[in-house]
Amino acid sequence: MRLAVFVDQVFWRDGQDLSTDESYVLFLQSLAGEVNGMTLIGRLAPEPRRAPYPVDSDTFSLLPLPYYPDLHRLWRADPRIYGRVRREVRAQARNWDALLVSGPHPLGQMIARECIALGVPVVLVVRQNLVQQMAAHRGLKRWAALAAAALLEWDFRRLARGRTVLAVGTEMADAYRRDARQVTNHFACLVDKSRFEMFSKMATGGDPTRLICVSRLSPEKGHAHLLSALARLTARGVEYHLDIVGTGQQTEPILRAQAERLGLGSRVTFHGYVPYGPALFDLYRRAGALVLPSITEGFPQVINEALSLGLPVVATRVGGIPSFLSHEVTALLIPPRDIPALADAVQSIVTDEALRHRLSRNGRALMGDNTLEANRARVLEALHDEIRPRP
Repeated sequence: MRLAVFVDQVFWRDGQDLSTDESYVLFLQSLAGEVNGMTLIGRLAPEPRRAPYPVDSDTFSLLPLPYYPDLHRLWRADPRIYGRVRREVRAQARNWDALLVSGPHPLGQMIARECIALGVPVVLVVRQNLVQQMAAHRGLKRWAALAAAALLEWDFRRLARGRTVLAVGTEMADAYRRDARQVTNHFACLVDKSRFEMFSKMATGGDPTRLICVSRLSPEKGHAHLLSALARLTARGVEYHLDIVGTGQQTEPILRAQAERLGLGSRVTFHGYVPYGPALFDLYRRAGALVLPSITEGFPQVINEALSLGLPVVATRVGGIPSFLSHEVTALLIPPRDIPALADAVQSIVTDEALRHRLSRNGRALMGDNTLEANRARVLEALHDEIRPRP
């Protein structure tokens, strides 16, 4: 099977080497032994650079999209971009047996329609609720972003009619089940069996008062709510320290100012970007729990890593999270934006040793049945089913 995959992420070239800073490519590379070749369709950065995740040139080729920094600036870009992409897709699509397209996304949806017109089977991937993601932002552009997101979502559901959809979590699975021929829950887990065994042997939880939050610094990730919740714990006399791992050029100064304003300066450490490897693992080992206060999500890879390590998790009931985790069994789940509930959950994790042990034990058991290999098999089954001739 020759597979094309539309991913809205940036790729960099450094000589002949290709790389990206989004770990999703590792899941795609796990399909290498099951396909005859894979074409990645993504943005090519204008400047050379070596990003953290190298792309195997023996397995992958890149159909480069013109570079745009983000979706908002794509709308303002030269409209001739669409014509150039359409011509490139038409030239290559006849060599593809299937297209996997993540969305909603305007370029991805255009590419999907070109492939459908050429008779190439298309499988859609819904990784999170785009409307909720746009709603997390503020400012004058918010309403325009919400309207555009709603239109894209409506059009993506039209594309789903009679096709297979891989949806992250029951919320999006239920939304697309009305139109799609088949909907399968999809968790692109990057923890394979060997890494799961490695994580399982690492000792964590040395300091139950130490919390870690690993995600990009962006409004929809809910860091501001977490800081407000921690201020409540300070008032209650609860001991804690928060390690924030991630970057966000616009959001980080706002969060730092909020931490100082709330008197949390000595209780919160901003680590910036920490590459996947020993430095990040060391922060995990020192932590007593992972906290993810997101307003909207797909399914964060960091949850898979935390569960494999036996690190208790506090997370919001958004995206695919409540489809995978059970409240008070494998995690503590709270409503998004609920600062009092977040404060109470964090306090329980910090102070209740029996709770931490139960979540740690059950989380590891859950991950043992949901490694990369298990999730890869679900994706391949969906692709083969879409390609298979209908009676």
